[in-house]
Amino acid sequence: MKKTILVFALIIMIFSLSAVIAGAEKSEAAQDNYIYGSELNDGVYNISVKSSSSMFRIINCDLNVSDGEMTAELTLSGKGYEKLFMGTGDEALKSDDESFIHFTENSEGKYIYTVPVEALDKEIDCAAWSIKKQKWYDRVLVFESDGLPEDAFAKDSKLPYAAAGAAAFLAAGFIVIIIVTAVNKKKHTRPE
Repeated sequence: MKKTILVFALIIMIFSLSAVIAGAEKSEAAQDNYIYGSELNDGVYNISVKSSSSMFRIINCDLNVSDGEMTAELTLSGKGYEKLFMGTGDEALKSDDESFIHFTENSEGKYIYTVPVEALDKEIDCAAWSIKKQKWYDRVLVFESDGLPEDAFAKDSKLPYAAAGAAAFLAAGFIVIIIVTAVNKKKHTRPE
């Protein structure tokens, strides 16, 4: 029976340690201050986007979150860009047309581009192909999280995983210590 309890306590410690490690990895990701799709509930949210260029003015952005992945529908103020590339202009020059994001027109004739979003509040390179100048222009976009409603954020936080795992690990450690102490005490108190 004592061996069974000891084995059970060791199994709990192993699982607890894996929870601590997983929680620590998630906590480390949280330290970069970016918001990832896995931290948001599925849905469509209207957000703001900062652009490094006044010539690339975004008048509307709908963020679509689905299964931890994010895309954004960007509506531009003008019609000067034929296509976008998520990266730099130099990278775009080395890519093929399948890598480019072409616009669609909405009912008002505005150009809309659906782009992948790696993380919110992070600077993301975006190259825009000028129809008039026939060349790539580098832009930096920041999809902002500050306009998201409270219910957009998933209930589970990264830090509780680490805290719960650490508590379970410590509890399992105490159980092992108690069992070992009890077994050793019984050995020393047996009459000979």
